[in-house]
Amino acid sequence: MSISRSILGMNARNFLYISKYNKPAAKRRADDKLATKKLLIHDNIPTAGLLHIFSTRKSIRNYSWALPAEGFVIKPARGYGGEGIMVFKKWGYESGTTISDKEYKLKQLQSHILDIFDGIYSLQSLPDKAYIEERIIPAPFFRKLTPIGLPDIRIIVLHKIPVMAMLRIPTEESHGKANLHQGAIGAGIGMRTGITKHAIYKNKSIRFMPGTKIKTNGIKIPNWDEILFIASRAQDLSGLGYAGIDIVFDKIRGPVVLEINSRPGLNIQNANLASLRARLERIENLNVKTAERGVEIARSVFAEEFSDKVRTEIKVLSVYEPIIIISNGKSKEYKAKLDTGAYRTSLDESVVQELNLPLVSKKFVAVSASGKQTRPAVKVEFQLGGKKVSTIATVAARSHLKFPIIVGRRDLRGFHINPSLPAGKAQFEQDGEPEEEHWDE
Repeated sequence: MSISRSILGMNARNFLYISKYNKPAAKRRADDKLATKKLLIHDNIPTAGLLHIFSTRKSIRNYSWALPAEGFVIKPARGYGGEGIMVFKKWGYESGTTISDKEYKLKQLQSHILDIFDGIYSLQSLPDKAYIEERIIPAPFFRKLTPIGLPDIRIIVLHKIPVMAMLRIPTEESHGKANLHQGAIGAGIGMRTGITKHAIYKNKSIRFMPGTKIKTNGIKIPNWDEILFIASRAQDLSGLGYAGIDIVFDKIRGPVVLEINSRPGLNIQNANLASLRARLERIENLNVKTAERGVEIARSVFAEEFSDKVRTEIKVLSVYEPIIIISNGKSKEYKAKLDTGAYRTSLDESVVQELNLPLVSKKFVAVSASGKQTRPAVKVEFQLGGKKVSTIATVAARSHLKFPIIVGRRDLRGFHINPSLPAGKAQFEQDGEPEEEHWDE
C-alpha cells in the first residue's frame, strides 16, 4: 500500500502533523478547556456560555449555587477524554439529577470539584480548576437519534481546510458521552453533502442504531456549510495548524463549538472508511487565506462520488417571517420583513437597546426616498428559516413602521422569497440557488 493510501497511525500523526504544525503554546492553550472557552467567547465564535469558575476551596464555599433549574455542566479545565464532566438536567439548589438519572447532593458535587482541584481528571494529573457552563439542549433533529446525552460532530481541520468529519452518537453504554472508546457510535460524514455514510460501534461496522431500525447512513446534518465554517474559524483562532473541532447543535443557538483538540483521535478513519493521511497530503501545501475558502476547497476536493446526485434544499420564505435574535446567551423572537430591495439588514433602535447589541465603529450611508442618512451599525446574530446568520446591521428609527426589522438581500443568500406565500409558511425547493442581483449599497 502506498503512503498516500495508508491509514494514518498515531506515530505518523504526531510526527507529520502535530509536532510540525501545533506549537507548544497553542497546544497548552487547547489543553486548557477554560482558556479555550474564553478565547472563543472573546472572538464571537458560538460556544456554551460560561457561568462560573472555581479555582480555590474558598470559591466553592462562597458560591451561591443558584444554578439554572434546567441544568448545567461541570468540567475540569484540563480534563481529557471526557473524564470528570458532569451534566445535570435538573437542579434544585441542594441537589440535582444528571442526564443518566443519578441524584447528587450539593456536598457530593462540591466533593467532585475538589477531586478536579487535585488533578484526578487532568491531562498530566496536575492541580486543576473547575468551571460551570450552560447545558446544551440538543435540537429535536439530534434528539431523535439518541434518548441520552448530546451527539456531536468531530471535524479534523488542517490550515483552515476541513478534511474529515464524523457524527458521534452517545448510547446508554457510553453514559451519554460521545466517546467512541466508551461505547458511542461514530458515523462518517460526506464533506460535500453533510450526509452520513458508514458507521462503527465498538470498532465494528453497523447499519442500524443498536436495538433500533434506524439506519446509520443517509442522515443529513442540518446547517452543514455553517458547521464547516465554524470549525475552520475555530481551528484558525486556536493557533493550532492541525486540530479536531467538536461541534454540537443547540436547540436555540444552532451549531456551537464544544471543544478544540490538539491531538484528535484516529477512529474517524474507520467511521469514514478513508485514509486521513491521503486527504491531508492532498491539501497540506495549500495557502488558504480565509475560512470561507477553506470550506470551498473541502467541499470540492473531498466530494463523494454520489454527491452530484444529492439535490440541495433551498428554503422558500414569505415576505414576512419571524426571526430569533441571539445576544449574550439569550434569544428573543421578532417579526421581520424580508426586503430584497434593501442591501443590508436594519434594526429599530428599541431592538438594539433591549438586547444590548454591540455597536461597531463603522457607519453606513443609507439612501432612501428622503435622501441620504448616516446610520450606526451593530453586530447581530439571528436565526431565520432554520439557518443562523451573523451580520452587521444598521440601526434606524423604525418605531413608526409596522416591522421593527428588515432583513436585506445580503443576508438572504440560500433562500427564495415568494411574495404569495403566507407569512411564516416556509417551504423547501429542490433546485439550484437563484441568480443574485449585484447592487451597490
